[in-house]
Parts: sequence; C-alpha cells; structure tokens
Amino acid sequence: MNKLNKYFLSILLSSSIISSADAGTVMYVSPQASDNGTAYLSFSIDRKVSPNVMYVEAADHESDEMREIYEDGDPSLKFLGQIPQVNHTFAYIKTEYGIINENSLMLGFCENSSAHKFAKSKPSEKAILCLQEITKLALERCVKASDAIAMLSQMIDKYGYYGTPSTLVISDKEEGYVLELMPSADNAGGYYVARKIPQGHFFVAADQFRIQSIDKDNPDFIFNDNLISRMQQADIAQLTSGNLNWLRSVKGNEIRPYYSLRRVWRAMSIVAPSKNYSPWVSGWASTAYPFSVAPDSKISLMDLIALTRDTYTGTQFDNATKGTGGLFATPYTHENYGERSIANENTTYTFISQANKQTPSAITWLSLGPSGEGTYVPLTVNKIPSVYADTSRTEYDEKKMWWLSKRISYLTVGYYSSLSDMLKTRVLEQEQHSLTLINHSKGLPKDRFNRVIENNSRTAFNRMQKLYENLLEKHDGGYMLRYAEGHNPKFIPVDSYKKHEVVHVDKEKEKAEIHKKAETSANLKKEGIPFYNAIGIDKLPDRLDFNVFSKILSTTQEYMKHQNNKN
Repeated sequence: MNKLNKYFLSILLSSSIISSADAGTVMYVSPQASDNGTAYLSFSIDRKVSPNVMYVEAADHESDEMREIYEDGDPSLKFLGQIPQVNHTFAYIKTEYGIINENSLMLGFCENSSAHKFAKSKPSEKAILCLQEITKLALERCVKASDAIAMLSQMIDKYGYYGTPSTLVISDKEEGYVLELMPSADNAGGYYVARKIPQGHFFVAADQFRIQSIDKDNPDFIFNDNLISRMQQADIAQLTSGNLNWLRSVKGNEIRPYYSLRRVWRAMSIVAPSKNYSPWVSGWASTAYPFSVAPDSKISLMDLIALTRDTYTGTQFDNATKGTGGLFATPYTHENYGERSIANENTTYTFISQANKQTPSAITWLSLGPSGEGTYVPLTVNKIPSVYADTSRTEYDEKKMWWLSKRISYLTVGYYSSLSDMLKTRVLEQEQHSLTLINHSKGLPKDRFNRVIENNSRTAFNRMQKLYENLLEKHDGGYMLRYAEGHNPKFIPVDSYKKHEVVHVDKEKEKAEIHKKAETSANLKKEGIPFYNAIGIDKLPDRLDFNVFSKILSTTQEYMKHQNNKN
C-alpha cells in the first residue's frame, strides 16, 4: 500500500471513529423539584440512529412462553437466547430503545466513555443483555422505578450485560433512580450500581458515569454484594476509605477534557446558580459537581425544554462568538471543534417524558433533529401518529416530521443569525399551544384525550411546514440576509480598474516566522553553523545513506585541504 493510500485510509478510519462517538445528555427533574409535581425525564441521542418511533401493544402470554433475546435487541440480528416470559406485558413507546410505558414508567440514558479495553464488549453465552433489551424489558414488566431496578439487577446477575458503558435513569410518578452499567472484564455477567435520586433534586449526566464512591451503609445505593470482590479479582477495584470508588474503578473518563463535565456544569449552574459552580475542574474524576442538586427555583416543562436547547449563550464557551460560528454566528460545531454543548447539530431525537397523576394517559414529548430547530410535540402511549410512524432515515418522505425537521434545520443552521429568531418564536408558540391543549383536556376520557393529542401532531406538522415556507421567503435567495454583528468579513473596496493581486497575510504566522528567523540568526552568531548545514542538508538524518556519507567525506576532505594550505 503506497503512502497516499495509507493517508486516505487513516482519514477514513479516524472520521469513522469520530462520527460513531457516543453522545447524549440525560436530565431528570424529581416531582418535588418541578413547578407542578410532575416528574420529567429528558434524553437525547446525538448520533446517527433510526428516527422511527413505534408503539408496542400490551399483551397476555402463556405460562410456559419464552421471550427471545437478540443481538442489540434487533430480531434481524443474531439470536442470543431466551428468558421466561411474564403473564402480562405493558404497552409502551420505543425507538430501538424503550422510552415510556402506559404506567408512566419512563427511561432515559447516555452512553459513557471508559479507558478500559473491555468497555465495549460483544455478546457471549454469559452476557446476552444489552441496553436496548434492558430498556424494553423494564417497560414491558414494571410499574414502579424501584421494581425495575430490582428486576434489572437480578437479570444482569443472571444473564449478563454486554455492549456500551451507560448511565440509565428510570423514573415513575414519585421517584427516580440512576442505574450505571458496565460490561465485565471477563465478558461474563456485568458490573452495575444504582443510586436513588434525592427528592426535590435535579440530576444530569452527559456521556460519563456520575456515581462516585459507593456508600455501602446507605440504602439509596443498590449493587451486588460481590461487586467489590469481582472487581478486585479483575484487578480494577479502586477503594476510597474502604468504599468502592465506582467512577475510578470503571475508569469513567471523558471522550476529551470537558466533553461531558462542561455540560454537567452548565445544567447545574442554570438550575442552581447560587451554588457558583466553577466550569473548571482538576480532572475527569473531579468531585466538584455533586451527584444531584436542589434547584434554586421550581423547574417547569418549558424550563427543561430550554435546557435541552442550551448552547452556552452568554458564557465564554459560546461557539457562536468564535471563529467556528462563521459569518452567521451558528452556535454549533462539528465534532471535536469547540465546546460540546447540550444542544447539538447531530441530534437524531430528544424525548422529554413526564409522569404525574393529572393526565389520563402517559405522555412523552418528542423533538426530531437538533432540539434548537425542532419542535417538541406530545405523544401518548398509543398508536403513533402517521407523521412519526414508519420513518426511514435513508428514504425521503415529505409527509414525515423527521424530514421536515431536517429541512428546517439545514436552512436555519446555515443562516442562523438571520433566521433563528423567527424559528424560535414560532416553535415556542406551537409548544405553548400543545401544553395549553393538554391542560384543557385533562378531564377527558382516555380515548378522547388520546385522539386530541394525536390530532395535535398533525397541527404541529402543518405549522412547521408553514414555518419552513416562511423561512424560505425570508431567506429570499440570500437577498435579505445579513451577517451576524461582529462577524462581518473585512472588506476592502475596489477603487481602481487597474489589475491588482489580492494577497492574504496571516499576521500571527508572519510574526512567528520573523521571530524564529531572528532566534536562528542569534544562535548562529553564538554557536556557529551546524555541520550538517555546512554540507547542505537541513538536519542530520537518523540513518546515513551513501549520498549523505559521500557528501560528508567530500566536505571533510576539502576542509582538511584548506587547513593544510593555511599552515
């Protein structure tokens, strides 16, 4: 393989690694921390997955029936085994992951980084459960979050866990738990620890484990009694004052510095500004940010929606104010450039599920594409409206919300400063309309309530379609566009018909080169010319070939001859 081919292969591989990086943010608002006693759970998947949303009906099963388990939870992939089925499974909404069931049991997650080589494992005979299957099993079988934690703990002990290190949040109408999952070093079983989220608190995780040391005397922690001994046998256990330091044991680092912790800081700083959390920490295992925090004031649904759209506006980390913002001050950057914000251009979907005793049906709000350019639309745990059902990411369909959201996003992100104000206003109007509709329909029978919410999805689609048309009108082929304030390119007007050459000079680079030449000149005056310069090569190579050796020999002979003549 020649050097050029190797170069392009390296670029291809590196781009594949970057694009497949796990990314997402999960946030939980406990009932006592919200403005109306509702528990809220949001999570996003900021990578390429299917945007299709599906409804799974409730079902009764025979006593001897078995539930089949497939690789990555996909029946089209490898069959891994089976587990006993329960007599009745609940209805729920899913993508490739479970989202919320008819009992308002709701799930959200992020996929974490780890420095351990075994962190992302394949299935084996002793590890057949992955995150996709775990989320669906919980919704199929459980009413309460505590029941789901107990069941999943037993299942992981018995059937094992493989796949991606993850932080899974499980909540019902009253309480929420964090369950953190890690494949085991021997690819048999799996490691896990759960922690109850304190009442009245807000929790956030962003592609990094959030549980630090395990307090074995605190009933809010749930883990297998042999967890410490198993980790010690694998030589990965890290103990702090006799307790297992979970974060350090699983080597739960960040993808890069502040990739995760900056988002944790931002969310906690917004909900609890009085804490004055610093955006700077000592390292990925820092304890600067607590597991959860009590907000300064009650959090509403619209507050949480705004959090999912945050791009560090008004802070030193706002990408829109930097070179990556471009001429139209977009707040997004492509992977590995600039700060990683909660809102992300690569988002496939964001769910905000809610659980309370006020609505006749369980509800989740869905935004497709980047949350800043999509609109959150409520769905009940019922038949999926046509604008969301049977959606393909590879086949364009103008009747699907996914493709409409992408059209709006592509247009707005490219001309952000000129078009975003119109978009934000109209999207918020639609979301407020949906919220008002829910509040006015709470007293309806369940079937009628479901129909009202389903019809609203069509209304939302039509309004977003009109928004797209209005954005195109405002764009007007670029005629009405203006660069963002402070982002105007330097313009030197042409004042002569005389031909001239435009020269672009990098002033900083030019200054650096002048400084380097000055330093080199000063060193030469002090130390003389290096021998390898004298023979006409830039530096002495690691290995001498025949031509270089001949040059050295020839130069040395000439020097000696010159010295003899002088003598």
